[in-house]
Amino acid sequence: MPGFVFDSQSVLKLYLGEAGAEEVGRLLRQVQQGTSDGWISVVNLAEIYHILLRKSRDVAEEKERSLKSFGVRVVPVDPTSPLWKRAASLKAEHSMSLADAFAASTALELGAKLVTGADADFDGVARLQLERV
Repeated sequence: MPGFVFDSQSVLKLYLGEAGAEEVGRLLRQVQQGTSDGWISVVNLAEIYHILLRKSRDVAEEKERSLKSFGVRVVPVDPTSPLWKRAASLKAEHSMSLADAFAASTALELGAKLVTGADADFDGVARLQLERV
């Protein structure tokens, strides 16, 4: 089954009504219908939450529940997993935020496509499959 890891930018496009929101919604419906798997790193979830929290705690809470209602699974940072070291290595090797490094690392670890916007932060990351929205 195909799988998608959602980065912060893609989810914010949906929740802020930006260009690409329809495509993100389509992918989330695939997860909800069970035709695709969906994940988000807890680091990206925290980034989304903190951005929405600036608007309203109620909005941040509602959007967190909404994302989970699609069946998107939250990937924790497990100190025994190689995921966090891969994220650190990506951050050291590429010009990207720590949250983006966790999104990319999560997608690589799971063999999933990373759903993201048009930013170039992920260009040049070996074996990373992108779904641009």
